[in-house]
Amino acid sequence: MSAPQNVHVNPLYLGTYLAARVPMATAAEQLAASEPFLKETDQPLSPPRMEGSIQIADAALPVEGEADPQMAVRQRLAMILAGGALHADLVAAVLDQPTTESLTIEALEADQVQAGQWIEATTQELARAWNGASAGATDAGASTPIDRLPDEHRYEITRLLVDFLREHPDGPIRIEPARLATYLTAPETAHRSVAPDWGQRLAEARALARVLDAALQCDFQREVKMVLGEAGTAIAGTAERQADQIDQVLALTPEARRIAWQRLLDVGGVLYAATLARVHRDSVRMIQAYQDCLNAGDAAGADRLARAYQDCCLGYAGVAHYFQVAVEPLGRWIRASLASPPEPPVRETPAAASRSPPGAVRRRQPAPAPPGGGGNGP
Repeated sequence: MSAPQNVHVNPLYLGTYLAARVPMATAAEQLAASEPFLKETDQPLSPPRMEGSIQIADAALPVEGEADPQMAVRQRLAMILAGGALHADLVAAVLDQPTTESLTIEALEADQVQAGQWIEATTQELARAWNGASAGATDAGASTPIDRLPDEHRYEITRLLVDFLREHPDGPIRIEPARLATYLTAPETAHRSVAPDWGQRLAEARALARVLDAALQCDFQREVKMVLGEAGTAIAGTAERQADQIDQVLALTPEARRIAWQRLLDVGGVLYAATLARVHRDSVRMIQAYQDCLNAGDAAGADRLARAYQDCCLGYAGVAHYFQVAVEPLGRWIRASLASPPEPPVRETPAAASRSPPGAVRRRQPAPAPPGGGGNGP
C-alpha cells in the first residue's frame, strides 16, 4: 500500500517511503517528485552529499516533455542506498559501545528505533529554533508548519546527527533534543550580512556540531552552551570577513556569496574544533607539570610553569587567540589568490590533440608556490 501524500516520514525510512510511492506514480508525478532533489544546476541529486559513503553519479534530466522511465528507478535506488548508509552508521555506533550484553538483531533494532526517535525529535526542535516560533505555527502564505523542514534538509540533518552518534553513542540519553537544538543553533548575535535561510542554518549547525564534538571531550569547566555560543560568533564573524574579502575583488552574485560563506563556515568549524582540542591538551599538560612540581616541593619550578601558562595564553581564555592564529594561513591564502591575476584556461585544439602520439604524456604547468613562498615565515 502506498503511503499517503501528507504522511510525516522519519528521514531514516525515506527509502521505504519512496519505494511505496514511486511504483504508483505516473511519469509526470515522478518528475515532480524529483524536484526537491535537484541541484542548482538542474541536475538530479543522488543522494545529497554522501561524504565517506556510497555515491551515485548524477544523470541528466530528460528533454522537456519526455518522460525518463529510469529517473524514478535512480531516485529510488539513491534513497535506498542513502538510507542504508545511515542505518549502517547507526549499527556501527551501537557496535562501538562497550557492553557485556550479547549482540542480537533485536537489540540492534531497538537501538535504531531509539536513535530514530531522538533524531526525529531533534530535527523538529531544530526547525522550531531556526524559525524562532512555537510548534505548530505556520509561515505567512505557507501551507506546511514551520517546524517542518524540506526533505533534502531533513536528510542533511539526519546525516549530521548520525555522524554525531558515531562519536557519542550515548547521545540520546546524554542530550535531550531541545538542548541539542539549542547547541546547534548559532546565536542571533553572530554577524550575518543577510537573514539566514535553511541552507545557512544547516551550514552553521554543521560547524557547531564539530565544535560540540570537541567540547564534549575537552572539559574547560565551562557550560557547553556558552562554549558553542562563543564558537558560533567567532566562526560566523571570521567567515563573513573572509567572504567580504573575496566579494570585494570578485564581485560575487548573492548566490555565489552564500555558497562561499557556507564553505568558509565549514572550514571555520573544523579549525575551531581543532583549536579547542589543542588548547585543552596543552593546558592539561602544563597543569599536570605544575602539579608535579608542587608535589615534589619545587616551588620555583611551579612558579615558572605558572608564568609560562599565562604567557602562552593557555586555558579556555586562549581559545579565541589561537583560533585567530589557526585561521590566518587561510586568510593569507585567500589574499594571495585574490592578488594574483587569473590565468586563462589552456585549451588544446582538436587538431593539436590529434597530432599527439598514442600514450604521449602531456606536460603539466608547474603548480603555484604556496603562500609565503613555502618557507617557515610567521
